[in-house]
Amino acid sequence: MPDGLLKISVLSSGSVLLDGRPVELSALEEALRNAKQNNGSVWYYRETPPANPSAQAMAVLNLVVQHKLPISLSSQPDFSDYVDAQGVSHPRTAAPAARQPLAAAAPPELAMPEVDPHPDIEAVFASVRRTASGGRGARSLVVVTPQRKLLVMPVLSETPALRTMAANMDKFISSAVPRNVAAIAYTVLAPHKEKPDAADAARNIPFFGLLLGMSFSGHNVWVFEGHPSALAAGCRDADVLIVDSGMRPCLQADWLETVVHVMRNPNILVHNRATFQLAAVRKVGQRADRLEFNDD
Repeated sequence: MPDGLLKISVLSSGSVLLDGRPVELSALEEALRNAKQNNGSVWYYRETPPANPSAQAMAVLNLVVQHKLPISLSSQPDFSDYVDAQGVSHPRTAAPAARQPLAAAAPPELAMPEVDPHPDIEAVFASVRRTASGGRGARSLVVVTPQRKLLVMPVLSETPALRTMAANMDKFISSAVPRNVAAIAYTVLAPHKEKPDAADAARNIPFFGLLLGMSFSGHNVWVFEGHPSALAAGCRDADVLIVDSGMRPCLQADWLETVVHVMRNPNILVHNRATFQLAAVRKVGQRADRLEFNDD
C-alpha cells in the first residue's frame, strides 16, 4: 500500500472506518490533516448508499474536500477496484493513472452538457428552491443534473470542523438572514450509476465543500449547469451566484445581463479552478471583505 494512503469506509449504519477500524470524525480529520502534510491520498468506499447520503457520509466527504486530498473511489469494500469519472469500475491492479484531488477531477476543458427539455423549467426550479429551503422536509443542498434529476443532500450534522468553517464564512456572508445561493457548475454525475451520490458531485464541482458549508450555515443552496434553457429559472430569486470558472466560457453571451435581471441581489462570484479563490463579477454595495444585500 502506498505511503500516506488512508482507506476510508462509510457503512450503511453510519459507522466510519479508517484502515478497517472505527474512527470518530475528530480523529479522521486529524489523520486527513497529517496525510495532506505528507502528500498522502485517500481511497474511499461507501456501503450500499440509501436514496440520500447519510450525514456521516457527507461529513466525511466534506473533510476530504476541505483538505484537497487526492481521492480514488471504490465500489468494493476491500478497495480492489476504482471507479472512473464515468462511474465505471476497474480492477485496482495499480493506482488509477490520473488520480487527482477530488475537487479538481472534472475534465480540464468543460462543455455545456445537453439537457433534457422540460415543459415548465420555472416549476422545476421553484421546487428546487422549496427543497433547498426546507419547504419539502429537511433543508438540503440540491444538485440539478442535465436530466433534471435532483441529488438532495440534507444539511450536515455539526462537527468542530464545520463550526469553524461556518464561523469563517459568516465573516463573508452573514448567517443572520438565510440567503438563496445558486451555483453554476458541471453537474453531470456518473451517468453509469443508478444513484449518483455526493462523491460524484464533489468530483466535478471544485467548490463543493464551500457549498456544503453555506448550506450548514443556514443558506439555501442549489447547483445546476447554466444551460440557456434554464439560466434565468435557475438563478431566479438568488442572493448570490457562484460560477465555476471552467463553466463560465460555456455560458451564453448575455449570461450576466440575464442573471442580474432575475436575481434578488446580484452578487455574482467566479470560483477560479486554478487558485480556489472567489472573484467578484458584480456585487451589491462596495465592501471588499463581505457580501452585502439590498435589505441590509
